[in-house]
Amino acid sequence: MPAPAPPAGRCRPVGMAPAPAGTVPVPTGWRLRLAAGVRVLRAGQVLLGGSPLRSLTLSARGTTLLIGWLAGHPVSEDRAERLLARRLLDAGLADPDPRAWPRPSGPEVTIVVPVYGAPDRLQSCLAALAGGWPMIVVDDGSPDGPAIATVAERFGARYVRLPENRGASAARNVGLRLASTPLIAFLDADCCPPPDFPGALLDHLADPALALVAPRIVTGARNAGRIARYERVRSALDMGPAPALVRPYGLVWYVPSAAMVARRDALLAGFDEELRLGEDVDLVWRLHDAGWQVRYDPRIAVAHEDRVRPEAWYRRRVGYNESVAPLLRRHPERVPVLFLSPLAAFAWGAALGGVSWPVAVLTALRAVRLRRALAGRLPRAGTWAAKAALDITVREAHDLGRAVAGPWAPLASVVERRRLALLLAAMIVRDWRDDRPPLDLPSYAALRLADESSRGVGIWLGCLRAWDFRALLPRRPPPPSRR
Repeated sequence: MPAPAPPAGRCRPVGMAPAPAGTVPVPTGWRLRLAAGVRVLRAGQVLLGGSPLRSLTLSARGTTLLIGWLAGHPVSEDRAERLLARRLLDAGLADPDPRAWPRPSGPEVTIVVPVYGAPDRLQSCLAALAGGWPMIVVDDGSPDGPAIATVAERFGARYVRLPENRGASAARNVGLRLASTPLIAFLDADCCPPPDFPGALLDHLADPALALVAPRIVTGARNAGRIARYERVRSALDMGPAPALVRPYGLVWYVPSAAMVARRDALLAGFDEELRLGEDVDLVWRLHDAGWQVRYDPRIAVAHEDRVRPEAWYRRRVGYNESVAPLLRRHPERVPVLFLSPLAAFAWGAALGGVSWPVAVLTALRAVRLRRALAGRLPRAGTWAAKAALDITVREAHDLGRAVAGPWAPLASVVERRRLALLLAAMIVRDWRDDRPPLDLPSYAALRLADESSRGVGIWLGCLRAWDFRALLPRRPPPPSRR
């Protein structure tokens, strides 16, 4: 007999448990590594990088500590040293390398697996788990419930069945309420985790400032074909090879709920059950707004069985983007088509209309502004400012190409054809260079354009369903203090 589920009823959480007050020192014994793209200048006195971009000037002692950390020395018990390490982590200038912390005698984590149908996939998922942690399989009203129950029983998991299909968010929340351990690992049934999952992810949660940590989600190896090869370099669930502090406007904005580990007490009511997709974005942003930190560690990878048949792949991509409109209602200003200042909007509008010089002027103005901000703080500030300004302009062109290929496609007819082709070609070539895909360029280009068109279709459908079209508009970038 399946265990009874908690009382039904949709959960629409509006907040999270507050994070610990004040600045929390980094745990003793942790090691630090420079974050991706961070530069060390003036023999360790200045760090430049992070997102949003910032520079940090260290004292003589801070410089000595930084040099020692980069050489592999752990953070000591000294509180001032631990607070400096926290400042580097909070600024996105460093990533933690947590040490293994002593495990309690009893279970510390429960693995919650939501599932709908596909008992064979559930079997592959549970068979990969060898850590001996308690497991709860929440059957989200599957038509083949007895088969799901048999698989759960075979691997010693507690089986709970919902009387109707309510979505993965509701299933996860049921597991969250039934678990009694301080940590909860959420793992989708179509994932194949490493044998020791959640493994080293648990070490991150020795940091009391951290509410949630997630591994990298990679495409399963057993699928073949062009779409499978495309997914291996551009999966919607893969946040990339670089570790990051997860937050809005950062290098990694969110982490997928396909696999994550969280503090049970930080989540309170958990996922928003009104969101069938995008619930992971909402969860991460609510944690951030409550003062918690979320971290992404790609050194641990979980394989995910993506949809690789063309129709199913496209439909899933559309579905992901239908969540943009409801997310915008919950998190205003965070999910526009792209960010553009009024000056940038004028410059790019002129460029698409056939006049290119405003973009050059925009880039020059950015370089001047950056040079003024960095003069006296960085060597060769003018050269660096010019390169950074050009990088910003190139990134804007890339994002504009995505918008025109996707949600703004209905407006593409007003753009001069040659400029439209150049904009889309530049977007594809840049992505081709960055992704290094195992695909020929024409196949990759076709899939990139299909991918962006699915983004457009999904956003339009979500806007029409909500009768709210703000998600189609550009927005002014927020000031750094609000990022």
